[in-house]
Amino acid sequence: MSLIAVAWCWCWCLLFLLSSNIIVVVVAFSPLSAAANNYNNPLFSANQSTATKTTILMMTKHKSSSASSRNGDNNDNVGTNARPPRHQLLFHDIPKQETGINHLHKNKNCDGTGIKIAIMDTGCDLSARGLSGNCSDGKTHKYIDFVDCTGDGDVDMSTTVTINPNNCTSKNNGIITVVGVSGRNCTLDTTTLWGTTTTNNIKKELKMGAIRLYDLLPQGVLKRVKKERKEIFMEKHRILLSNTQVQLDALLLKSNNNNDGGGSNNDNKKNDDGKEDKNNVIETKKKELKLMLEQLMSIKDTYDEDSGPIMDIFMFQDNDGVWKAIIDIEANGDLTNFIPMAPFRYARQVGELGFGSHVTFCIQVYDEGKTLSIVTDAGSHGTHVAGIAASYFGPTTTSSSMGGENEKDDEGMTTTTTTKEKKSNDYNLNGVAPGAQILSIKIGDGRLGSAETGTGLIRGLIAAKKYGCDLVNLSYGEPSWQPDVGRVSEVFAKAFNDWGMTVFTSAGNDGPALSSLGSPGSLTSIITVGAYVSPEMAREQYSTLPPENGDSPLQGSSYYFSSRGPTPDGFLPDVCGPGGAVAPVPRAALQGKTQMHGTSMSSPNVCGVAACVLSAVRQNGVKDCGPNELKRALKNTAVTSGVADPFSQGSGLVSALDCVEYIIKNHGKEGQSIAIDVSIPSRDRARGLYIRDEIELDGRTEFSIQVNPKFSHSKLRTSREMDELLSLELHLLLKSTEEWVTCPESMTLMSANRNFSVRLNTQGLRPGVHYASVHALDASDEARGPLFTVPVTVIVPHSRFVSKDKPKFHLNDSSEESIELKDNGLDLSTTFRLEQGIPNRRFVTVPLGAEWATIKVKSTEATTTVPRILLHAIPFVRGDMPNKECQLKQFFYVNEGVEQEYHIRVKGGSSLEVCLQLLWLSNPSPALVTADIEFHSFNIRSPNLMSSQPITITAASEFARLGASAPLRAEQLNPECKLKSLLRTLRPNNVYISLGSADRDSEPPSDADLASNVIEEPSRIYEMRLSYQFKVEGDKPIEVRPSFPSLFNQLYDSPVDSQLWSLQDNNSKVITYGSCMHHASPTSLKKGDYTVSLLLRHPRRSTLDQMKDLPCEISMNLPSALSCNLYSELDKASTPAVKDDGRKPMEKKLLCKGSFQDIYVARPIDDLPSWAVPGDFIQGTLVLDKDKEAVSSMKILYVVPPKATVKNGDDEKSKTKEKEDSLEDVIFNAKLGHLASLRAKNVTVYKEIVSALKKERPHSIPLLTEMLTFALEGPFPDSETGDEDQVRLMEVDKVYNQSLKENGGPIDPLALAQYFGLNEPDKDELEADDEATELNKVMKEQRDALKKILLERASLYGSVADKNSSKVPPFEKAVKELKQWIKLESLKDDDEKIKLTITLGRHARICQEKMALAISLLLKAKKDLSSGKNLKQLDEELLTLYDLVDGMSHVKENLKESMCYRYPVFKRNV
Repeated sequence: MSLIAVAWCWCWCLLFLLSSNIIVVVVAFSPLSAAANNYNNPLFSANQSTATKTTILMMTKHKSSSASSRNGDNNDNVGTNARPPRHQLLFHDIPKQETGINHLHKNKNCDGTGIKIAIMDTGCDLSARGLSGNCSDGKTHKYIDFVDCTGDGDVDMSTTVTINPNNCTSKNNGIITVVGVSGRNCTLDTTTLWGTTTTNNIKKELKMGAIRLYDLLPQGVLKRVKKERKEIFMEKHRILLSNTQVQLDALLLKSNNNNDGGGSNNDNKKNDDGKEDKNNVIETKKKELKLMLEQLMSIKDTYDEDSGPIMDIFMFQDNDGVWKAIIDIEANGDLTNFIPMAPFRYARQVGELGFGSHVTFCIQVYDEGKTLSIVTDAGSHGTHVAGIAASYFGPTTTSSSMGGENEKDDEGMTTTTTTKEKKSNDYNLNGVAPGAQILSIKIGDGRLGSAETGTGLIRGLIAAKKYGCDLVNLSYGEPSWQPDVGRVSEVFAKAFNDWGMTVFTSAGNDGPALSSLGSPGSLTSIITVGAYVSPEMAREQYSTLPPENGDSPLQGSSYYFSSRGPTPDGFLPDVCGPGGAVAPVPRAALQGKTQMHGTSMSSPNVCGVAACVLSAVRQNGVKDCGPNELKRALKNTAVTSGVADPFSQGSGLVSALDCVEYIIKNHGKEGQSIAIDVSIPSRDRARGLYIRDEIELDGRTEFSIQVNPKFSHSKLRTSREMDELLSLELHLLLKSTEEWVTCPESMTLMSANRNFSVRLNTQGLRPGVHYASVHALDASDEARGPLFTVPVTVIVPHSRFVSKDKPKFHLNDSSEESIELKDNGLDLSTTFRLEQGIPNRRFVTVPLGAEWATIKVKSTEATTTVPRILLHAIPFVRGDMPNKECQLKQFFYVNEGVEQEYHIRVKGGSSLEVCLQLLWLSNPSPALVTADIEFHSFNIRSPNLMSSQPITITAASEFARLGASAPLRAEQLNPECKLKSLLRTLRPNNVYISLGSADRDSEPPSDADLASNVIEEPSRIYEMRLSYQFKVEGDKPIEVRPSFPSLFNQLYDSPVDSQLWSLQDNNSKVITYGSCMHHASPTSLKKGDYTVSLLLRHPRRSTLDQMKDLPCEISMNLPSALSCNLYSELDKASTPAVKDDGRKPMEKKLLCKGSFQDIYVARPIDDLPSWAVPGDFIQGTLVLDKDKEAVSSMKILYVVPPKATVKNGDDEKSKTKEKEDSLEDVIFNAKLGHLASLRAKNVTVYKEIVSALKKERPHSIPLLTEMLTFALEGPFPDSETGDEDQVRLMEVDKVYNQSLKENGGPIDPLALAQYFGLNEPDKDELEADDEATELNKVMKEQRDALKKILLERASLYGSVADKNSSKVPPFEKAVKELKQWIKLESLKDDDEKIKLTITLGRHARICQEKMALAISLLLKAKKDLSSGKNLKQLDEELLTLYDLVDGMSHVKENLKESMCYRYPVFKRNV
């Protein structure tokens, strides 16, 4: 599974290739990872065009098809894709019979009709099959609305322009031209905007914004679009190369003909004078074309940047006050034919992004027009999930009531109906609740590869409540640290308990080992769903082979990947549902439907069942079945099917008909609608008993259970609420499901907390995992089922049953499975018989002191098949470490005679689970394997893996000391220590706190508060943005990764709502985004200044105020790893810089059992990077055995010391005596320094001081430099009306003339040429002669000043000559003089190199008409220069050149898009 998980959903695309045998190719992908949409077919079909074309799909009555027409199209389209008749199908695309929902559908309006489901996911395709039309009633729109809660489609619309006759560039028939935010001239039709045909009397306000197309595309679509655009670019470039080659070939032919001569002697004599000139012209053109071909090939070979089109956006209020937007989705500035789009809820308008993306979108407008949200999907996952829950392709049967005649359905089962109407073939394609409506809530942030953020989750729940949703499905998840803790968890509890929304979530796909359940599946106030697969699903969705003779038949079971409980505090999933489906996916995936499986699929299936259940009970008068009542009904009516597994299935497989009957029968009974929390105070308020480690089996056996009823009451209780509180009196029977758990017979529960005790007797339990539960039943109505349950899980390690006296223990009667203690009394060997659908577990107590285990797996029997097996090992559960942080998970094939070896870190005294499961989806044949488990240790690490502190070499110490031993067995010691990255801690340089969006970030009050008329304003969420600045230095790019360690790996349990950061360069280009949940990939950065912007959110401003100094850690990879020598002697480690005493670092050796070895880690002796500063840490790893790095490595830090300042004696002697400044020098320099502050403030005073200083010191080079700066940067005189470049050129020319000695200035170019034309004095000569030293200093100052003046002068001449051809001759002269003094490699400043390159490029273009030469100069500079404020000018000059060369429009457009990305004119905040 990738870092970014959708309920850790490993979804699979299955492609069935039929030949003589059935071959099943299973391609794994994560729909929310960087490869989220890799299963999308990247190829167009034959009738699809690759042309850049945009289609607007409108659901309005003007300039578009109507909504009803669109809905009709949906049903018509379905008809053309009708499936074969039901009797030809063995199974539904979306499983229904497992839960019995197909029988409930026989009844009118029991298919989710009237129920609203919020799908919190990647967002949904607005035009997906089965979702874009109506619900099963044929009238109600399937989609309620589309909401992007992530902010990744937000556009800042704060820029405004007022349209009136004074600023309309064009005023013809209502067509106006406005300069968009992108800088592009955009034409709009005012008749479309405001319904007027003239602009003469218009005075309207337009809001403007812009966004990159690529910021809106899902990653899979983005990859495809880039590929297609590159192909188009390359085809145009191939034509350009071909045409250029044709021109060159023609010149070569012409040149050869000229050289061949021909004609009479008289003709030859006449042409002799002109022939040489003609040949020279041809040769020049040939060189130019050859150079042009080289540059075109270079452009082709270096093509790696497609930044995507920039789309301008204009927004306005129509005459009814509705905000509407026009989006330039063709990115060409012509918006005259585009129809303004209103938010989806007004006219259900849908657009489609262009450039072959086929991504549909709608818009939302927030905060009085300040923000436009362009809502797209971030991947296929959300559409698939929505399709499972509620897609509708065709009609279900319609009956008048829930009673009637009996008849046989298509499966031969008896059903009840009052109509003879047959089900449509399309029914088989429908989702579980085709009558339900869908609210698409996007919580998968496209900036993060569609991972969720706290912002998205909390906004999503707020939106679901705002739209009145009954149910919420969240098929997402992350590793769990501490359940029911943190801001996001609090809001989920509020949604469930206070806002009346039942939330369903996937358990996760990290099984089959125990304690692999993550968040939000581990939360209490939620319904967690595991993934179940039936035999029918196995046969139809996965083409599973039938069992061989003698093998057990296929049986229903949990999918192997379905995450298991218990959590560290004993909590389990609630129920399970079918975990695979063939369902719709976005059109942009270039396929209509696909097969996926995962708990991401089981959750919407059960959510759909719940929608049907609610619609059914409402038909029978139960209008107020709330979340707690629905959860209790689903759990109490769930059934066990196939292989029972409470750790993945909870109460079992949901049963729709039983659930409906249960709710109708028990609604209104005392305590039925309240939540009852169970906790164990002595175990940190755990929600269940989980005895995992062997030491606990011999410890305390009696535990106190606290029971707490929870009421969803208003802050000021009403009389009715007081009556409910005071009247609660439940007489409960307490029953244990297993004899080894003893509980009291009964208890009475009232509104206050009550306690009772349970006792465990584990002495007679066999090895393995044991589950029991204590049920609390209504004494007067036991059939009502448990009102609360105490889950109890006990693990009895298998290793407990072997000893030196009895080394082998058989685990079953057949003797096929056993566990054996090896002769060394340490290692174990155990056999596994693996069968379809059943995880086989071994629990082993890890010896004290063990640090890692080696697991060796091999086959023990010859078979005709090669079974594929999953090994999942979890070393311990206690503590706040999620299983993903320490687990071992490997898929492998078991071949006879081949042993697989794996290593995992362990903790002494804890129970290591080694779980093997047969991956049977294609082949269910059993397998018999053996696993050997060996334990190892160097006795060097802290016993708690999470609290292990790194080895640290401080700035003052030269080494770190540690010791290794071999307490368990002889170990190989083969150490190595390398430092690979530098860590720098930053504090924010800027902090800004503001209120969040009034429309999206206001938490509503509880339903109880609203019902009791308690006046309470929604709670607004505050946002805090922190900025951190850092530099990247050095000549080579460095890989950099920001992070925030104090908040890292926290999402559902985070103390704040959101953690989202962006990394920007000094041009405000966003380089990458990251969250505090998953590490971003390191980003290669060139030399320059960078900023990290972090967004934190919380409803209390005071909390954010106290976090405004939050540190940021910047990790910078070293150009090459630094080695730290390892010694066994202290004296060697304490003098690491000594090299010539014959020392040798530690080498590979065998550490005998019981022996001890001192290890001294010396600081690195190689030079640290020049950019490392005191306070930085250099980070790396100490590996004790290079052959087992994963389990024998330790983190090491070296604190960067202060830089050395002591110089040797030779350096001291070589110091020259510095001449002290006189009083006159000090005063002169002070006046000179003061000039800089006067440049823009007071030009008159500035010139007066300059005039006085010139008289005082006419030969001052610093004064000359200041005068040049003023000429270039001083304020442009208001009286000047001419070209600014021309005016500044005149001023620079004045400075140049005043600098020359012939005009009384300090610079004599001839003297400088003579001085530097000779050999300069060497270092020894200068040290011996103070006068020579002073002269050298003066001459260099004069040369540098002359260079600067000549460069600025030539540059301005080039700018002027580009506009005025009469200035070409002086430009040529200026460049000629410039070349005499300056070469590109002699300049040190990148901006000066840029200026020189542009000047020479313009000279080649303007004076020599050598476009290829100019392009080559500029492209080389772009390649060589990585910094400089004026890099953009290189691109601007290239644009001018590309515009002058025929056939380069595609190169020009690509460069313009790149410039808009690298030098953004609009900024995107986190």
